[in-house]
Amino acid sequence: MTQVMDRADDARERALRQRVKAGYQLEDPSEMTPRYRDVLVNTMHIAADLEVVTLPTYSPAIRTSPTLDDKIAIASACQDELGHAQVMYRLLEEFGYDTQSFLFERDPQEWRTFQMLEFPHEDYIESVVSMCYGDRAGYITTVDLEENCSFAPFARSLRKVNFEETFHIGHGERWVRFFWNLNEKSRKRVQQAVEFYFPLCAAWFGVPDEMKKRTDQLAYKIRGASNDEMRQKWLSQVVPFSESLGIRVPAHYDEESGKFVLDYEPPIYLDEKTRTWDYDRQITWEEQFKIWKKGSRHKVPSITRLHHEVYGEDLW
Repeated sequence: MTQVMDRADDARERALRQRVKAGYQLEDPSEMTPRYRDVLVNTMHIAADLEVVTLPTYSPAIRTSPTLDDKIAIASACQDELGHAQVMYRLLEEFGYDTQSFLFERDPQEWRTFQMLEFPHEDYIESVVSMCYGDRAGYITTVDLEENCSFAPFARSLRKVNFEETFHIGHGERWVRFFWNLNEKSRKRVQQAVEFYFPLCAAWFGVPDEMKKRTDQLAYKIRGASNDEMRQKWLSQVVPFSESLGIRVPAHYDEESGKFVLDYEPPIYLDEKTRTWDYDRQITWEEQFKIWKKGSRHKVPSITRLHHEVYGEDLW
């Protein structure tokens, strides 16, 4: 009996994969196979968590922003990100998620975060560098989901998300250019922040394609581009931008391959306390996976703060 059911499930999986490959978009959870549902929910779950953790990441920069306009810009970006999370959590409720308990009662260690979003910004310059380089990485990911995701409600919800992310990237790019040209001190700080964020952003897209074992996101057309394809798109934007200003980045365009390439072999060691990368100290992928899974030393305190702190006057 079990074998008969397995064959039926396999046939349903194959049929669904063929339909989404041909461009069909699902509108309702009842159309999904259990495996498709797991892959989709996991993707939305991670996307929603990543939006929320921007709040403790950006909040220190609100206190240190040089002008009221700058404070408003950072606060608006936080508001946008939480709005994006709300859209995603509402979709997840259709799959049985309880947003209240999911946000405020879940163990901080269980949150799905990426290293790039776990380090509180030390000042306004770090925030705009993060917007210029980091938000662009996130934007490339969500644009790919909007353009390709076979679950239509999720794809449609990302139109507003991506529209607002273009403002974050534009804000970051504009102010990185400003601080780079302001004076020697601000230029040095921009360079320092880029040196910290560049490897984090490059790692945002995950392991190289040849190492990726789980390909369900592409098979079910939840995503359209591979890790390396999205990383290449990011590099093709940030490397020319950086070079146009004179910002040094560990990547370049390779004439022979016709691609942008990193100047180092990831993964490399990061000293979290000093926020410096050791390009001569390569770590194993097993070590990197443990670091990603555990999160930085900021992860649990930041999410705990989200659970308990009343935001308000202290920020201003």
